[in-house]
Amino acid sequence: METMRGKAMAPQAPASSVRFVERSPGWLRWGGGAFLAAVGAALAGGAAVESVWHLYVAAAAFLLAAGWWCFVARITVSVDQQAVTLRGPLWKRTIQRQNVQDIMVAKDNGQNTGLVNWPVTRHGRGSLTRLNMGGAGAVTFSDAGGHRYQVVLADLASAEQMALAIGN
Repeated sequence: METMRGKAMAPQAPASSVRFVERSPGWLRWGGGAFLAAVGAALAGGAAVESVWHLYVAAAAFLLAAGWWCFVARITVSVDQQAVTLRGPLWKRTIQRQNVQDIMVAKDNGQNTGLVNWPVTRHGRGSLTRLNMGGAGAVTFSDAGGHRYQVVLADLASAEQMALAIGN
């Protein structure tokens, strides 16, 4: 079963695999996209007035980032019989299921610590990789090497479903 922001959807893979997809909440997705687009538009206006090509490049980058954030940005966790595959923007890890240990579910505030608020962050000298698009429930587990992974989902029920899928 695939879930998106806590809503059950039809599976896109064979019954032996489960996929969870998380996008940022609508207010954050559209608000962030509007902010990025506004910065891009301001830069484009400045480029047109001053005729500076560097500003055109920066404006295009901001406008592309706005489109990416609104329509493409997501984190995905796929669980099949052999592996758990975690995907985020510019990041992917596959952990063999027999190496998954210490699965825990907990409430979460959906906020990242630190200055960087990217969907995939590393914490505690790199001992924890956190995949977060905002939400209220988190699944944390470790691999055989002791590295911990934490996935923040829309709600606690979705986190419990993911933990069950990973643990079975």
